[in-house]
This record gives sequence, C-alpha cells and structure tokens, in this order.
Amino acid sequence: MRIVGKTDKGYRRPDNQDRYLAGSLANGVWFGFVADGMGGANGGSVASGTLCRIMEECLFQQNDNMAMDVEKTVLDAIDNSCSEIYHMSRRDEKLSGMGTTVSGVTVQGNDCTIYNVGDSRVYVLRGGVLNLVTEDHSVVQQLYSQGAITEEEMATHPQKNLITRAVGVRNDVETDVSEITLLPGDIILCASDGLTNFVTRTEMAQIMETTDFYNIANKLIESALEHNATDNITAVVMEF
Repeated sequence: MRIVGKTDKGYRRPDNQDRYLAGSLANGVWFGFVADGMGGANGGSVASGTLCRIMEECLFQQNDNMAMDVEKTVLDAIDNSCSEIYHMSRRDEKLSGMGTTVSGVTVQGNDCTIYNVGDSRVYVLRGGVLNLVTEDHSVVQQLYSQGAITEEEMATHPQKNLITRAVGVRNDVETDVSEITLLPGDIILCASDGLTNFVTRTEMAQIMETTDFYNIANKLIESALEHNATDNITAVVMEF
C-alpha cells in the first residue's frame, strides 16, 4: 500500500483545527484518519489533536501484535478520546462545547474497516467511480434521508454545517463501522468537509484518476482553494 496526507487552513480561518493520522504498523495494519475539530478559541484543535494523539498511542501499543483486534483497538481509542475531550471541556470554560469528527479506515490484508463520527467522509475510487462509503451525521443528511430535501439542496442548505454526532460533546459516542473488501488499484480518500463542501465528487474523481499518487492530496487541496474554500481542508489518500 501507499499513503499520503495533507492539511491546509484554507483562506478565511485563522488557524487549522483539522488533524490527520496516517501510517502503518509492524504487524501489517495500515491506517488513515481525519479529525475536524469544533469549538471556540482553540477548542477545536485541542479536540482533534487529542483524538489523534490517543489514536496513535492505542495503535502503536499494538505495533508488533500479529493477533491484534484492529476494530476493538480503534473503537477503544475513539471512546477514550471522547471521554478525555469531554472531561477537559468540563474542567476548562475556554474549551466548553468542544468536539471533533473522526472518519477513517484500517486495512489488514484486503479487509478494510471504515469508521465514522460526524461529517468527515471516506470515499473509495474503483473503476473510475468515486463511491461515498460513510454517511454523514448531520441535519441535512437526516432531511435528505426523510425525503425532505434533494441531494442538490443539501449543498446549499442553511443548516449544512450542523452535525448531529461528534466525539467529546458528550461522555460517550456511537461510531459507525462498516467493512469492504479492497481490490488492487482501489484508492481510498478520507476527507474533512473543507474539501467535500468545495470540490464536487466528479472533480475529486478526476483528480484522483489523473494525478501522480503522491501528489493527489496536494491537488485536491489546491482545487478546494481554487474554489475559495473558507474552511480547513484535509485529505488522506491510500492506494491498495
């Protein structure tokens, strides 16, 4: 496998509250995660940074464990992060209400496990088609699922940035988990909404198909900036 990641604060945000984590373990597990923090002042960056730190610690504690339960390790890390972020926010008024999304994958052999909380996303490019393999935890997703708005209306809805689930807002959180079997040539994209809100799926697929692998994340972020992205932008790209 190959993996690359990049993040950018975008044009309007004074700081970057996105974080990402990507790499591999000695036991053959590959991983990529994106976390998009939220909260006043520096709360968002504290939340996303805390999640990535705990995730990294939990994963690398299993570095040489060939019998590693990958899914349990990741879910425990998210649960531990949720509790720590929540209690930090309760102790410090400046961090009150902070939280973070998390979306990403672990890959062991050709088994890919997908994790999601919030509205960061995971896509898989296969045969020229970019498939969304997570479902947003957001107000507009609920409205779309109920048939109240169309897919086109989701992009411009006034509540499109309101999420219904995040890590650390409460003491615990439910993580969506799914699995797919990877095929040679599949490309996985984990992205924050600073990318997906400003670059269409068609544009992302074209970039991923036509760009040298190690430059895909750069090109995706450049495209978001060309579309005047007002949010932090993060992309982790993995090729099987």
